[in-house]
Amino acid sequence: MEVKPLVINKNILIGGVLIALIFYPLIGYPFFSGYKITESYLLYTRLFFWLWVLALYVYAHKAEHADFLLWKDKVYSFWFYLASFGALYLLKMGAGTVGTIPKLFGYHEDHRVTLQMLAIVCKSLPMVFFASITAGITEELIFRGYLVPRLELLFNNKYMPVIISAAFFSLMHYRYASLSQTIFTFCFGVVFAIHYQWYRNIKVLILTHALVDLSSFLLFMLLQHYHLEKLIGQ
Repeated sequence: MEVKPLVINKNILIGGVLIALIFYPLIGYPFFSGYKITESYLLYTRLFFWLWVLALYVYAHKAEHADFLLWKDKVYSFWFYLASFGALYLLKMGAGTVGTIPKLFGYHEDHRVTLQMLAIVCKSLPMVFFASITAGITEELIFRGYLVPRLELLFNNKYMPVIISAAFFSLMHYRYASLSQTIFTFCFGVVFAIHYQWYRNIKVLILTHALVDLSSFLLFMLLQHYHLEKLIGQ
């Protein structure tokens, strides 16, 4: 039986893409700007990401009349997940190395916002796990699961979806006022978007993203224990 290709009105499609790209900058940034970084602030901003996913879910079903994930997850063996996690984690380390390039040209940035955020998240393990799981699920669902397939429908190629999704993913992280973090997250976004295009499995991206954040938080907790947390900013 031949499966008919999904057709979504172009204007409706653009509306969903705009929600995915500017929901947080348009609503979240103005709402949370000016607030001190506290545990409550971090909790509410993370909950806002779940609201973002909910808005896209409702839009997909009510406006697009389509599933949230246009690409059904392909089924793979345990070894695929293990190999993908290992490869993605190594590429994440590579992205982190690329992010340090500005330092080679004498650029020095202020890491106080990043260190302050890490210190608050790492006050308790429940917050560490909540922040890691939230980032892994919501950011992958928004920037890869929802956005990449719809950008492919709009542009009818595989390059622009990768660049656009990675660019907005990195810009979202610029709230930490860190150029190295912005470069790192752009490279991170490129790698994850390409992986999603090739293998069409969002679960492995969610798992890897959550574990990447979790390992970073746990490392910071360890550095705090030995009073070495400022090494993060060097």
